[in-house]
Amino acid sequence: MEFDLYTFFIFYLLMIYSNGKKVHSQQKRILLNDPDLINSRLEAMERELQAVRSDLTDTKTETQVLKHLVDSQTTELRRLKTSGTTYIRWGRKSCPALNGTSLLYSGFAASGFYDAKAASTNTLCLPHDPDTAPVGLPVYADYGRIYGSEYEFNFKNIALNDDVPCAVCYTTQAVSIMIPAKTSCPSSWTKQYAGFLTSGGYYSDQYGNEYLCVDGDPEYMTDGARRHNENGRLFYPVHSVCGSLPCPPYKDSQNLGCVVCTN
Repeated sequence: MEFDLYTFFIFYLLMIYSNGKKVHSQQKRILLNDPDLINSRLEAMERELQAVRSDLTDTKTETQVLKHLVDSQTTELRRLKTSGTTYIRWGRKSCPALNGTSLLYSGFAASGFYDAKAASTNTLCLPHDPDTAPVGLPVYADYGRIYGSEYEFNFKNIALNDDVPCAVCYTTQAVSIMIPAKTSCPSSWTKQYAGFLTSGGYYSDQYGNEYLCVDGDPEYMTDGARRHNENGRLFYPVHSVCGSLPCPPYKDSQNLGCVVCTN
C-alpha cells in the first residue's frame, strides 16, 4: 500500500502522541511511588493535624477561662447577697427609700433611766413584738432596768415628752458610719439619712449617754403614751462649746448635725 506524504505525517503524529502518553503514565507512577513526595505530604498532613490540635487546646483554655470567670462572678453575687451591714435610724419608724436598703424591724428607742447611777450608757432599738426570756431567770428589784425614751424638746412634728421610735435598717453595702457635725457623705459613699446630734443627759444634773444621730424629720411613737412625762432615756440636741474645741471652724452654742453613710 502506498502512502502519500500527508498520510505519513498523520501516522507519525499518532505515534508521538501514543509514546507521550506512555511516558507521562510512567512518570506519574514514579511520582506516586516517590518516598520523598509521600513524606512531604505526610509532613503537611501532620502540620495540619497539629494546627487543629492547637486550635482545640486554645478553645479548651478559653472555655476554662470563661468558666472560671462565671464561677468568680457567681461567688461574688453570693457574697453580696450574704454580706452587708446594719444601722439604726433614730427618730423614724422606717428606713430610707434607697436601692439596697431594707427594714429589718422597727421599735422603741430604749435605755436606762436618765438619772440612775447604774443606767446603761448605750441605747437599744426594742422591737414591737418581744419574745419571752428563758424560764427560770431570777427577777430582783435592784437588777438592771430598761425604759423607753422621750424627746426633751419641740421640733417640727414632735413635741416635748413624745416617745422616740427607731428603725433597724439593712443595706447591702459593706460598712456604715455616723459622722457628727456633717450632713453630707464623703465622695463615693451613700447617704442613708442626715439629722442632728443628740445626747442622753441634761448638762447640769443628769448622767450622760451616748451620742446618737436623730433623723432630721423625726417622728413620734403612736404606741403607748404620748406627751406623758415618763422620762426614761432622754434625747437632747447637742451644741458645741468653744475652748478646747476650736472656733472657728466651730461656733459656740451651735447645734450639731450628723449623717449616716454607707459604702
